[in-house]
Amino acid sequence: MKLFLSAALVTGACAFTAPNAVRVSTALNQKLGSGGMADTRDPEAFADEDPRKSISAAPSFEEYLKQRDAGASSAEIAAPAAPAAAAPAAASGGGGGDILGTVKDLQGPGQVWGDLGIAEGFEENDLKGYENFGKFAAALESTGVAAELGAGPYTVFAPTDPTLESYETLRGPITADIVKMHIVPGKIASADIPTANLESLAGPLVYRYAVRKHFVNDAIIGEKTFGPYDDYPMDVECSNGIIHSVGLCFGFY
Repeated sequence: MKLFLSAALVTGACAFTAPNAVRVSTALNQKLGSGGMADTRDPEAFADEDPRKSISAAPSFEEYLKQRDAGASSAEIAAPAAPAAAAPAAASGGGGGDILGTVKDLQGPGQVWGDLGIAEGFEENDLKGYENFGKFAAALESTGVAAELGAGPYTVFAPTDPTLESYETLRGPITADIVKMHIVPGKIASADIPTANLESLAGPLVYRYAVRKHFVNDAIIGEKTFGPYDDYPMDVECSNGIIHSVGLCFGFY
């Protein structure tokens, strides 16, 4: 009788026990990082003797958006173009004159409204305006640096107006040394920046390559904008040099 009651109790308890769930792993040979999460970092591009093992460079998110907005096919988006020197920027109010005159009239990158445009009645991808270089041109003159520049040639990394406004807010006035930090003797095309001697008029600059982008003093070289509008102008020819625009003041480095 006791044996019968014991068996009945065990059977009843089993009825209320949740069945063991079987989990099927969907991980594809992923390594676990120090935090216990699967490693999902973007692998570096490389070419292997066996083409099946090669990894091609993928376009950045900004490049993908531009290709999509331009109506590029999925095949074009999947196959990024090989690295090449940037074509000289069209003279959008700039190009051809000396450095000061070119910077004054140069049209900068087009910026979209983003989520702030919704309250103003704009779509996120609508053009808000262009970031130009009037503040840098004014600083060239007010600090006397423009008067010191001769026939050159020089390479100028011109920061946009919002870039210098941020520096003034966080660090203080734009001095002659800050302006000179953006000017390198010699004419350096954007494609040659990785191997060039980046000794500015105010001292050495630091180049690095990371996340498929080129940086000088932490400013992206050849920065792309979101949407179908103009990117940061590069390789803008001047009578006494060349101009590349940047979205971060070198003084922050």
